[in-house]
Amino acid sequence: MEALTTFNIMKTKIGFIGCGNMGQAILKGVVKDSSILVAEKDASRVALLKKKYKVACADVPTVVKKSNIIILAVKPQDFGQILDEIKGSLTKNHLVISIAAGITCSYIEERLGDVRVVRTMPNLPAQVGVGMTALCKGKFAKDNDVKQSQRIFDAIGKTVIVDEKWMNAVTAVSGSGPAYVFLFVECMMNAAKALGFPDDVSKDLVYQTLKGSVKLLEESSDGAETLRLKVTSKGGTTEAAIKEFFGAKLDEIFKTALKAAETRARELAK
Repeated sequence: MEALTTFNIMKTKIGFIGCGNMGQAILKGVVKDSSILVAEKDASRVALLKKKYKVACADVPTVVKKSNIIILAVKPQDFGQILDEIKGSLTKNHLVISIAAGITCSYIEERLGDVRVVRTMPNLPAQVGVGMTALCKGKFAKDNDVKQSQRIFDAIGKTVIVDEKWMNAVTAVSGSGPAYVFLFVECMMNAAKALGFPDDVSKDLVYQTLKGSVKLLEESSDGAETLRLKVTSKGGTTEAAIKEFFGAKLDEIFKTALKAAETRARELAK
């Protein structure tokens, strides 16, 4: 993949409409290599963005008129209002990137017309530069629009391009996925404390085990199942624990849970 620095800073001007937690994560990744302009209604956040990232802030029409790429980083419930607000300022030269969960390309196109749209689903680890973002293109977007969008989100982690029909499943797997990991850590820490460890020791044991296991997964040629079996000696302590997990049908719980998340994402989509 091409590096983000292949952007020509004089040509690539990125405008953020809204800049909450995820918007700020994206901004942090691109601010050094792009010209940034932000429209944000929260005065305290505006002050933070100006101080921390030295970016200029303006009203929505100004941001649209002075940008080539528009990143819509507002909450889904505010989306319709924002689309109405930017419609009159958009031209065919604009690329519109949405990060809003459940907002389809067709919904944006119906409201804005023949606009080039790329829909994305980043996740929370983008805040520390290791996010996972899925991208899909709308009816009028070009392949280069997807490539430009991909460069932006490569700056905050990894990217994958999918057909839009898979975006609800993406939401269930990687969009909501960090919460599943945090729940696992929460449960494991509670179990460690139940064995008698104090909070700080439980945290060290669980966090470092998780960190080391993920690094091993990334660097090993073995998959997750093979690595699990390497730790699981016959008749040993790990096997005793694994039997409890399988006895509780943990694998089926995951399938049911992710399917529920996908179904809910489909229900909320518009």
